[in-house]
Amino acid sequence: MSEIMESNYAQMKSYVERNKFSFQEKDEQGCKRLDVQNGKAKCVVKVYSTGTIQIQGAESKLKAALSQAKEAVENEENIGEMLPFEIERFPEVLRENIPDVDPIIVRFIEEAIVTIKAGSNLGCAFLLGGASEKAIYLLIDAYTQAIPDQAMRDRFISKTSKKFISKVFEEFKASWKSSINKPHGYGWTNDIEVKIEQIFQFCRICRNESGHPHLPPNLDKGVLLANMGQFVKYIEDMYGMINYYKENNVQF
Repeated sequence: MSEIMESNYAQMKSYVERNKFSFQEKDEQGCKRLDVQNGKAKCVVKVYSTGTIQIQGAESKLKAALSQAKEAVENEENIGEMLPFEIERFPEVLRENIPDVDPIIVRFIEEAIVTIKAGSNLGCAFLLGGASEKAIYLLIDAYTQAIPDQAMRDRFISKTSKKFISKVFEEFKASWKSSINKPHGYGWTNDIEVKIEQIFQFCRICRNESGHPHLPPNLDKGVLLANMGQFVKYIEDMYGMINYYKENNVQF
């Protein structure tokens, strides 16, 4: 195995492993081969002794991702800068998993992906915060409308209207914890701080850092990607609550 063949093969294999694609390795005459699969999509990656990389298979998102990795490796770019495959698919996954997802949330996520790929961590953080804030407001609105007693609803509205989002969330959390009925079966009924608040606060703080020039913008791409990796589940959890309160009144 030539040095360039070994290097290029190792980088392609690392990309496949990092994205948790299933694969098998094979040796062929003049090349090293990876048989890669993700869902129903299958591709073959061949790396030759000259360092040339060949991607074979029907057109699919998997092939597009592997082709992007191939281009980066052959151009001697840092393949570690490429986004994980699952993050590239976030807008599509949101639409698949949440048919009634708000289009503003999806658009902000699409733009966040564009900005982080372009190296704009601040832009990504601002857009991610916007998507998160929109989802939180949708949740609080559904909760508000589910309060059956008009006087109690008006008191809650007075506490949450025209306030900063951090204050609005604190009022919602306090009211939610005092309510009797909560969603069942979602796995986070008594753990809103872990399942929702941690991501919400991260996105809110990052948005503030990126949007206020007097604050030092110290945003690490790896930290942003780690939190983006949890974003679909975060939005799914919130829509679980939203749909619950569309069907059930809040009980105190």
